[in-house]
Amino acid sequence: MIFQRSLLREFANLAMAVFLALFLIALTTRLIRLLGQAAGGKIPSDAVVAFLGFSALNLLPVLLSLTLFVTVLLALSRSYRDSEMVIWFGTGLSLASWTRPVVIFAAPLVLVIALLSFFISPWSAQMREQYRSRVDARDDISRVDPGAFGESRSRERVCFVESIAGD
Repeated sequence: MIFQRSLLREFANLAMAVFLALFLIALTTRLIRLLGQAAGGKIPSDAVVAFLGFSALNLLPVLLSLTLFVTVLLALSRSYRDSEMVIWFGTGLSLASWTRPVVIFAAPLVLVIALLSFFISPWSAQMREQYRSRVDARDDISRVDPGAFGESRSRERVCFVESIAGD
């Protein structure tokens, strides 16, 4: 019982660290791509945060699956490296007794991954496409920022607007 609790605690700590690292790496690379598209004029700069949020929701099932795998792998390899498995085997427990803590840890994550995969990710993809179509439907006038040069979507015109009247 003590071994299982310590193993579950280790799984939880490792999972948080692994997920945060993977999530930050994935989000940063996606942010760089989106900023590149915004700088190139493919998407407006005010849409970057929305597209980043939609991308984050789409990435979650994959990242959680990787987190689950890497967490169990790191915990098992650390236990062998630090000779904790010798103690584990010395108490009469087998390697198969690792399955119970792994299943207890993995079951909620698998449910969250299923929920994300079947409901949240498709909804996010649909909302992203709706948002993209709304952004693409904006006319050139609404894309102009006051005090800055703006290029038309067809890249045939450049205009400058000093200020926009309230009416």
